[in-house]
Amino acid sequence: MEHTILENIYSEIVRLSDFERDELYNWMKRDFYKSREIVAYTTNGEPLTVEQYRKLVSAGIEQCVKGESVGLEDLSRELGYSYAEL
Repeated sequence: MEHTILENIYSEIVRLSDFERDELYNWMKRDFYKSREIVAYTTNGEPLTVEQYRKLVSAGIEQCVKGESVGLEDLSRELGYSYAEL
């Protein structure tokens, strides 16, 4: 089955004009690099791609929904700041 799919894809690519092939290549290359582009950093300075960032945000939202998050007042006490400063 996979072999047939690959043959079909290959035959479609072969039928493309040079311009269309170049456009396909450039699109795939852009998509490849975009998916690995650094969009944010963790608090430890580790780089994050869009996919990694979305996973962390989703995990954070899930923690909040489950009530596993720390409130601002508790966080300020933990960090040694007064609540009004934050």
